[in-house]
Amino acid sequence: MAPEDRKTKAAEAVIADASSLAAVTNALDGCPAEHVLLESPPGGALTLGPLFFRKLVDLAAARFPEKTVRGRLDCADRPGLALAAFRHGLDAAVETDDERFRRLQEIARASGQRVVRKRKP
Repeated sequence: MAPEDRKTKAAEAVIADASSLAAVTNALDGCPAEHVLLESPPGGALTLGPLFFRKLVDLAAARFPEKTVRGRLDCADRPGLALAAFRHGLDAAVETDDERFRRLQEIARASGQRVVRKRKP
């Protein structure tokens, strides 16, 4: 787990299943970060689904009530899955065209979530 920004005391980690969640929560025990971003692996929306990933994020958040824990679900090139992520209180990462991305940004803001744009390699 690498610090995202030492000024804001934030950390990021990728969780893909219960075993990686255990490793991340163990690492967070000694982490001074106040804000934690848990990310799904690439295409996580396709393999884990928004609800399961939300449950993993909730488990981590329950273990660290003093931290702000957010989840970001990688939705690959499926903007519809980003909408599902928002409905489950998750941020999203999606690869899409400019117009769809602008609409997703508006929806994300309205729902209190965030969306980031993935770029094709």
